Amino acid sequence: MTRYSEKQILENKTKKNFHKLSFGKNKNFKKGPFSRIEQILVDKALSQVLQEEGVNFNFESSKKILSLSRQVLPKNFWGKVAQYIPSRRVESIYDHARRRLSIKNYKGKWTNDDIENLKKLVDCYGCQWTKIGTTLNRLPGACYDKWRDALKNGEKRKKGKWFQEEKCKLIQLITKQLGHDLSQEEKGVETIQWTIVAENIHTRSYLQCRNEWARFFTPGSIIKLTLSDSLRLIESIFLLQVIDETEIKWGRLLQGVPAHKTYNKWRSLCQKFLPTKKKKGDF
Repeated sequence: MTRYSEKQILENKTKKNFHKLSFGKNKNFKKGPFSRIEQILVDKALSQVLQEEGVNFNFESSKKILSLSRQVLPKNFWGKVAQYIPSRRVESIYDHARRRLSIKNYKGKWTNDDIENLKKLVDCYGCQWTKIGTTLNRLPGACYDKWRDALKNGEKRKKGKWFQEEKCKLIQLITKQLGHDLSQEEKGVETIQWTIVAENIHTRSYLQCRNEWARFFTPGSIIKLTLSDSLRLIESIFLLQVIDETEIKWGRLLQGVPAHKTYNKWRSLCQKFLPTKKKKGDF
């Protein structure tokens, strides 16, 4: 009988699981921020794959390696990493690891000067995000995201309360994407192409459009949560026994109450009753 090492058995299992999740007909990949557990899994996966390639894993050396393009890295490097986190797409893992670990990603918030420099570079180079990212010491994707969110609509972009004509246009664009059937909104909201919606509205970013829809047009948004609801929310969260907030399915905690409203209530309760300032994501 052929004897397999523990490593070979693990590799065979992860390959089978990855194949089922990646190429099956029903692909239910997780979206949104990576939880702390997922971050640990990514780090362990990177360590394992790098060791298989003959590289000892430590954050400083790994940052240099993860900054390399896919063409330079070993063949199917990110595909091998993704085998250890089958609940996420390869692209999602790649973006997460690069943003968190790459030396090309400058850490810190965008200042007004950064945004002004980004505007000048886009005027000069157009959508050459790799060149722009190198100049600003940020990842190309981060530069694109900031341009899309803050600069794409230029001086046309508005802030504050939405005008009635903007709301009407938002409803028209969403119902068109959902096939004029708002009863399918809850199922189809994840497939709404917010960037296209924002391009057609002209005066708002894709985040503004998504948030406005969630606040006023998602079923259950007008519900006022009572003290009893708050107590049930707290009880439901602690019964989950999760490590951090990113693991919580906010839309499933209170029946008929959308995710954004439930999450906002939780953050409000934390700020009101916790003695120390609680960072977003801490649990």
